[in-house]
Amino acid sequence: MFLGHSLLSYASIINFLNTVAPPGPRDPPGVFDKPLEQYYDYIVVGSGSAGGIIATRLTEDPVSVLLLEAGGSDLENEQTQIPLTAGNLLRSKYDWNFKTVPQKHSHKALKNRENYYPRGKMLGGSSSINGMLYMRGSRHDYDEWERQGCKGWGYSGVLPYFKKMENVTVPELKDSPYRSSGGPITIAHEKLCDLELFHLQAAAEIGYPTYDCNGGDDQTGFCPTQANIKDGQRCSTASCYLRPNMHRKNLQISLNSHVTKVLIKDGRAEGVEFMKGVSNPVKHKVFARHEVILSAGSLASPHILLLSGIGPKKQLEKQKITVHADLPVGEYLDEHAMLFLSFSINSTLNLNSDKFSDPGTIVDYVLNKKGYLKRSSVDGNLFARIEPHSELEHPNVQAIFVGIAFEKQGIENGYLPYNDEVKEELLKRTTTSSFDVYVHILHPSSKGNIQLATNNPLDRPIIDPKCFSNDLDVETMLQAIRLTQKMINTTAWRSIDAKYIRLDFPGYCGDVTYDTDDYWKCIIRNFAVAANHQTCTCRMGSPTDPTAVVDPTLKVIGISNLRVADASVMRNVPSGNTNGPSMMIGEKAADIIKKYRHGQSANNGGVQTISYYMIILLCINILMR
Repeated sequence: MFLGHSLLSYASIINFLNTVAPPGPRDPPGVFDKPLEQYYDYIVVGSGSAGGIIATRLTEDPVSVLLLEAGGSDLENEQTQIPLTAGNLLRSKYDWNFKTVPQKHSHKALKNRENYYPRGKMLGGSSSINGMLYMRGSRHDYDEWERQGCKGWGYSGVLPYFKKMENVTVPELKDSPYRSSGGPITIAHEKLCDLELFHLQAAAEIGYPTYDCNGGDDQTGFCPTQANIKDGQRCSTASCYLRPNMHRKNLQISLNSHVTKVLIKDGRAEGVEFMKGVSNPVKHKVFARHEVILSAGSLASPHILLLSGIGPKKQLEKQKITVHADLPVGEYLDEHAMLFLSFSINSTLNLNSDKFSDPGTIVDYVLNKKGYLKRSSVDGNLFARIEPHSELEHPNVQAIFVGIAFEKQGIENGYLPYNDEVKEELLKRTTTSSFDVYVHILHPSSKGNIQLATNNPLDRPIIDPKCFSNDLDVETMLQAIRLTQKMINTTAWRSIDAKYIRLDFPGYCGDVTYDTDDYWKCIIRNFAVAANHQTCTCRMGSPTDPTAVVDPTLKVIGISNLRVADASVMRNVPSGNTNGPSMMIGEKAADIIKKYRHGQSANNGGVQTISYYMIILLCINILMR
């Protein structure tokens, strides 16, 4: 999740951190400067939510791992570590700055009708730039994955890996059999402000009690904020997995290393080709003795596969790329849809620009790691099952409450690139006392795709989420809005005089009768966007499934020694933010790869691998004779 209207960007904070504050953590000298070898046991592409975990876990064993990251170190900029300032890094060199093609059925209020897709381009990937919300999704999501052919990926199969990675510090959750402590990723209750209490009470008034959305029970109700924040700082895979283990001699991290293709010969992945450097990049080739693992994310992993000759045959032939495997790479892009609703209030509980840039706020954080800057931007989540999908086992709507004011900075420089006409109108409606509700459709019927624009690896792929191409999604979003409106009439919201800040004006739904279904459908088509939770572009399934790119062991079907492990392999998008599930995939993938190497799974290149532990036992038996 990324801040929408609520992006706060102030030079005073940036200048203070750069010139007055004591220096933050730094990487050990020379840690990224090791000379490249020609061969490694494993090559992991991408250091993000899954890749950083895979590299860390694999190097627990005596194997060599090369981790390739296209960006630089996350510690190059202090704001990657400060929870509430991550929005300042959007559209910077730390962001891939992807964008979609113009959306035919939505996005009228945005420039060129394009959706901006921020993705982290640094150590830790998007876990170093996102909103830090920790959501697992519903247990029914994973049971459905297994029913659709992803053996071992049901809830009972993924729960141990969620528990393995988390260190829950919320007292009331510590005794839950579904939660755990002691893992690398700290999970803290870091709400933004006390508005969370009003949202919690309002949700209860309309029939949604408070619960743990990451527990094993039915995932409907109000969930207080859970965020990846440790000791007042972001807990990314860079800071909480990789950095504590950078001393390992068998782990090599190569920064500013943009992978352009996987090297494939006779149906086997041999290594990768990449460009290393910032201003004058140099081409390199490295080779894997065992496997290449793509963890570049739902946009970059399919792009690399397509460039490598793995994808739809007609598309590859059109780009004059040799076809190694005819697979539906880039298809089935599954993505949440989202609409921002803003509400004015008569309270000063929310965060606004004055509080955010106050010197006291900055000093409190720098000296004590306390105050607003140590928190997430969120004041809780509401999950619900509503029409026309009320029969579902998992929720189909999520409302995220963000207690940051609807102000000039967010409209001019925020996540949403409004066109000039819309921006001019919205600037007339700003207020320092308000909050946002980000209303999400969790399981849209509209599916998109990713395709090659050219065969040049430095050209961006064509990304088309096809938002609201299915009218059923408009109906679902309409009902989600109606659910949110019920909160306006609760005692809790009336006590702060919450009132909707209208978005409409002539040419943008201003000629449609307010609050009718047609009015809201118009608002949806104009202002709703994709939520930046891309999944399923290298979809997992059984080896005979025509929609699958990888099998349940994450091997690319038809290609040996090549796996994909990130959000792109998800069977369907989960019921909530995708960073937590992506990290789970990293943990589970590492275990799968280790077991395979130890001979507990299929053979490697036709030769059965003997377990390392079996060799030890055999030697002991011989010595004892």
